[in-house]
Amino acid sequence: MPKAILYTAVTLDGYIADSNGGIDFLDHPLFRLPDEDYGYNRFYEGIDAVIMGHNTFEKIKSFEGSYPYPDKHSVILSSKNTLADGVSEGIEVCNDPAEVALANLTSRFDTVWIVGGGATNAKLHHAGLIDEMILTYIPTTLGAGIPLFRSNETMSNWKNIATKTYPNGLVQMHLAKA
Repeated sequence: MPKAILYTAVTLDGYIADSNGGIDFLDHPLFRLPDEDYGYNRFYEGIDAVIMGHNTFEKIKSFEGSYPYPDKHSVILSSKNTLADGVSEGIEVCNDPAEVALANLTSRFDTVWIVGGGATNAKLHHAGLIDEMILTYIPTTLGAGIPLFRSNETMSNWKNIATKTYPNGLVQMHLAKA
């Protein structure tokens, strides 16, 4: 059965980025462990497609220098028909609402990674389309920023499938819709 998984890092006060979309807090020396990827490679190998908002796409490209998911089918949600520097093969710009785009993806792919950001996460949560969440809690607070779910007004219950703690204080929770 197809599923959509929100996989992201989040601060203790619920932010996925600072107010400017920055994630410098993730690179703090205290949070680095040699040879530890926090399960990312295993997770990435198990996904077929990614979906994200336009702002998240642009921010990721600014961090990475090039698109980091070229081997996965990608949907970029945007009100524009094209992206600033064009679209490479395997990247689709979608003007449909997030819920419609994700439903289309899960009809074609088994496992879809919801990359974010906060507005996309909230829309998909509100529509009840997130099947699982893998949240890595970073032991820091920002005080302000982009929340995990921007403008979320929907209550939902989740069950904890697994929790892993790391020696540097990070805690990763794997949750499934209850």
